[in-house]
Amino acid sequence: MKRSLFIIGIAFMLTYLGCSTRTVITAQWQAPEPEAPAYRNLFIASLMDDLQVRQNIENEYENRLANRGVGAIKSLNTFRPGFLEESKPNREQLLEIIQSSKADGILTVTLLDTEEEQRWVPGGPVPMFAPMGRFGFYGTFPGYFDRWYGTAWNTGYYTTDKKYFIETNLYDAESLELVWSAQSRTYNSTDLASIASDYVDAIKKELRENKLIQ
Repeated sequence: MKRSLFIIGIAFMLTYLGCSTRTVITAQWQAPEPEAPAYRNLFIASLMDDLQVRQNIENEYENRLANRGVGAIKSLNTFRPGFLEESKPNREQLLEIIQSSKADGILTVTLLDTEEEQRWVPGGPVPMFAPMGRFGFYGTFPGYFDRWYGTAWNTGYYTTDKKYFIETNLYDAESLELVWSAQSRTYNSTDLASIASDYVDAIKKELRENKLIQ
């Protein structure tokens, strides 16, 4: 009995881990300056077509960075929807908008690619054959039925894993030069809008470790 419960527990953990959202940093680069400043106010520009995705990501940055004493100026509060699509603003226009926001850094978020992959999720474990003694549920039909019903119908299923490849760049707001860049992969997520918290946590961790924020 203990062995069966152990197997069920392991199967549950593997299924849970397989379905959870995870973000890994696949590559990153930092400018060679030995003492880059710790930024206190970041202009967050999520350069994506989906308005809901932009809102989720920029809101998540605002909430998570606040925990580190870092301000976040969201592009959605600065650029009205469709502003960038209507006409490409020139360098002077962008510089004026960003400087007026009092940001000292600019963080851009861009979706590079998406991938989908099907995988098989196995069902529950099959009990060992033992009609006498060890498994008491064999002795009565209700016991046998209760034991086997879930196993017989829970034979497994196919699920689709989605992978999102995102590039995050940090620019200095004064020089407009690139300070730090990272590419990340987030997978096992139902949709792009739902990955915000996991993705932002991973980026915030890297920014802290590279002493780019407090």
